[in-house]
Amino acid sequence: MEMQQVDAAALVGMVNQRLANNGTEFLSASEMPVGPFGTSVFGTIKGRPVRLDFVINPENDRRAVHLFDVRTKQPLAERLMAATFEEAIDDYPWTATIAALVLT
Repeated sequence: MEMQQVDAAALVGMVNQRLANNGTEFLSASEMPVGPFGTSVFGTIKGRPVRLDFVINPENDRRAVHLFDVRTKQPLAERLMAATFEEAIDDYPWTATIAALVLT
């Protein structure tokens, strides 16, 4: 399988469209590739350090987004696989995730 490219800036833009519904945004600080099939973007939401992971499963070509609380070293929701990153971002439980982040 050929290496897939992850356009993190575009994906963060999609995430921020969803976060705007919760009155917040993800502020990017740095980006790090996670092998040939993903990338992690470190930043903050509401002043809390988080990591957004965008991954591609090479076995079935499915995509996922995952928000990770850097302070607690815990994921904030189950990672859902979808056919596209846009679907994965749309299906992610942003409202519950942001509420959990603020409560920790």
